[in-house]
Amino acid sequence: MTLFAEQNDSLIIIFTRYPVPGKAKTRLIPKIGAINAANLQKMMTEFVVSQVKKTKIPFKIKYFGGTKADMENWLGSSIEYSEQVDNDLGEKMKNAFEEGFKSGFSKIVIIGSDCPDLRADLILKAFQSLEKNNCVIGPAKDGGYYLIGLNKPNPKLFENIDWGSEKVLNQTISKIKDYKLLKELNDVDEFEDIPKKISVIIPTLNEEDNIEKVIQQTNEGFNVETIVVDGGSSDNTVKKALDLGVIVVKSKPGRALQMNKGVKISTGEILLFLHSDSVLPDNWDVCIRETIVKKQVLLGFFKFKISEDFTGKKIIEFGTNIRANLFKKPYGDQGFFIRKNDFFKLGSFPDVPIMEDLFFVKKAKSCGKIACTDEYLQTSGRRWKKYGALKTTYLNQCVLLSAFLGYDLNRIKDAYLSGKNPLFPIR
Repeated sequence: MTLFAEQNDSLIIIFTRYPVPGKAKTRLIPKIGAINAANLQKMMTEFVVSQVKKTKIPFKIKYFGGTKADMENWLGSSIEYSEQVDNDLGEKMKNAFEEGFKSGFSKIVIIGSDCPDLRADLILKAFQSLEKNNCVIGPAKDGGYYLIGLNKPNPKLFENIDWGSEKVLNQTISKIKDYKLLKELNDVDEFEDIPKKISVIIPTLNEEDNIEKVIQQTNEGFNVETIVVDGGSSDNTVKKALDLGVIVVKSKPGRALQMNKGVKISTGEILLFLHSDSVLPDNWDVCIRETIVKKQVLLGFFKFKISEDFTGKKIIEFGTNIRANLFKKPYGDQGFFIRKNDFFKLGSFPDVPIMEDLFFVKKAKSCGKIACTDEYLQTSGRRWKKYGALKTTYLNQCVLLSAFLGYDLNRIKDAYLSGKNPLFPIR
């Protein structure tokens, strides 16, 4: 993600507005109110700035509303700011490009602050496209664009455009032959465009070695809250989670009990149940929202991958993905996600000591569609490394068989945790 980190001929210009209630995201005010609309503008701008910083490419901010002092107090004094002085959006962008090229930059990309699905990797891809094309455009679903980049001045691109209409993209590309289109994304203009909030629920018990990494990843998502439900850890799990600013609630131990408790205090429309030793894919939040909407799923999950290397790893990954994708029988370590309303319709996780994920999936299959994303979630291979790939696989199958035969679930759990076969007396 740092392909252009050493280049000093590239520049990113962010167009944004100072978030004054009543003047920011005005089309959203009738639905969410002036203060919430301004807060959304603030949140989206801060998120875009965080993504731009990841690219390591120099950037500046062109702002409207407020003062330079307001912007510095908000986003920091180390950023270069300049006020948008023209009324016409086309004039603003044309002048921004001209200023950038006169300053010595040879590749310039302008982005807005209304597209939280725009991430650092796509911004870098835009600059990569400018190596071979004179123009790169990120098309928005409303007929406009969320990004435009040039490697030489082209003022005609911003003349005689019906700004704010669904004609913007087509009118723009009709003026140029050498261009590259990026992935189509969604600008936030209407209430329906706001990305649904995701509540990430992580049950923990003595996970101080893993909890920081997974929370750092969840914190990188847009419009996300992370809830750690701790089952009585005796290590620094709770402290580390609190230090990272997430919600922490204590619970009696038991994965199902902990996850259900997390749901009760969640405020998101979408739930993601995540193990503390998981490694999420890049842009995981976008992936979840797209999967739920595009595939119209009741329950979604990620492809399976193991973090560590050991003998038999590839076979386990292949078998797990076949079972999950073909037979729609994923396990909880693949990161279940579901709309909160649908979660309650399914009756939450069953209050059982083990295999709550299997019981939940079985019920979900009878009620709706289950689908896998195109991205991988990595899980720890510590259990396979501890007991060996062959033995662990054998014991896992014995656990499933013992449950099928009606063995006591507490006995199965004890055997699972101690690496023993639940089909035989545990000693």
